[in-house]
Amino acid sequence: MISHMKYNPAKEIAKLKIPVLIIQGTTDLQVQVSDARILKAAKPDAQLDIIDNMNHVLKESDNDQQHNLATYRSPDFPLKAGLMNDLMQFIKH
Repeated sequence: MISHMKYNPAKEIAKLKIPVLIIQGTTDLQVQVSDARILKAAKPDAQLDIIDNMNHVLKESDNDQQHNLATYRSPDFPLKAGLMNDLMQFIKH
């Protein structure tokens, strides 16, 4: 994904002088875990949270593409359990 962008996210994130939280789901169809690791390498002081079975829209999903895409359209799927806790912990610190 990063290679298709006008801007290089790794270069941009490296410029930041503020705390950074990188959240990546393992079942994200748009952005790969390897992309999140590239961002972390560019900003070593960033916090990287890789969340199992979370997709691009921050919802629980397995590797089944049909199920994964269904979570994009339906509000019936809640946010991934534990995500809000991770966000709150980052904000508090």
